[in-house]
Amino acid sequence: MGKILVIVFGILFLIFFSLSIHTIFSLSSISTESVNSEPVDFHFAFFLPHESYSFFHLVALGAEEAAEKLGCALSFHSVDKDTLDLEMARFSGIDGAVLYPSLEENKARRIVEELSDAGISVVLVEHALSDDSPWPLVGTNSFAIGKSIGELIAKRSQNPLQIAVVYSQKSPGIFAEKDLVGLGITSSLGEFLEAPLWTKVTGLNPLDAEQLTYNMLRNEPWISTVVFTDTSDTLAATQVLIDMNLVGTVQLIGFGAEDTILDYVEKGILEATVVTNPRKIGYNAVEVLMDMQDYGYSSGYVDTGSSIVTRENIKEFRAA
Repeated sequence: MGKILVIVFGILFLIFFSLSIHTIFSLSSISTESVNSEPVDFHFAFFLPHESYSFFHLVALGAEEAAEKLGCALSFHSVDKDTLDLEMARFSGIDGAVLYPSLEENKARRIVEELSDAGISVVLVEHALSDDSPWPLVGTNSFAIGKSIGELIAKRSQNPLQIAVVYSQKSPGIFAEKDLVGLGITSSLGEFLEAPLWTKVTGLNPLDAEQLTYNMLRNEPWISTVVFTDTSDTLAATQVLIDMNLVGTVQLIGFGAEDTILDYVEKGILEATVVTNPRKIGYNAVEVLMDMQDYGYSSGYVDTGSSIVTRENIKEFRAA
């Protein structure tokens, strides 16, 4: 029995060792040429979730644009299921890492500290870690998003309001900063609020938003406005509203710039949608890493901005 255990342990060790060597090799073998075939001095790795919508795809496109202009090499790695690339990155010889910290926070903090201790520059995108270390951050100001949403609601309705804000584990950045979003909304509404904000949360299951929306529409008719903070939740909830033939009975504010969402805004099914700038996030993240390589420091926070798209400005937004 003991020999069998030793053999099993040995096999598992060899498998893990082989995977680790493969991971280190794949990370360290980033092309030494930039997109325009010029030799480069710096190699940066992006660790982003994989999703079916375009947010992180646009982050990557923005990063590639910056890499071509600034002359650096990039690689992209998923942090959804297998974090081995991220765990082994400190051994790979990369110069910098960009991380969307969708992992459990203690694990993310440990990895970021290990990268920094290994002399690898680290930039976080979209949300910070709750510690005292000043990790550079590139992303959207959550309080400003909430404030813009509140200003829109105040402008569109003069009646006392009951508002539900739906956060999602599928969008961990804004979910982690939900208090700032809520504070921004309430700071803009003041006396218009009839009651404190109703905070609701969906999980990773794509059906959560459908069930939540159905329950709100059927069982909580006093809610006058529902704000969604995730693209997939927005699409699911709006479809429920259409299927139940209740368009216009409640004001929906969505999140994201998918073509379908913009169509819903243009048709008046959605009151508005919150749009961030993922392409700019990717571009600025590379710029921050280059500053850290060239000067040894960088801006602590780069706000890439957000906008509210409504029927009044959607043609201008689409033409931009």
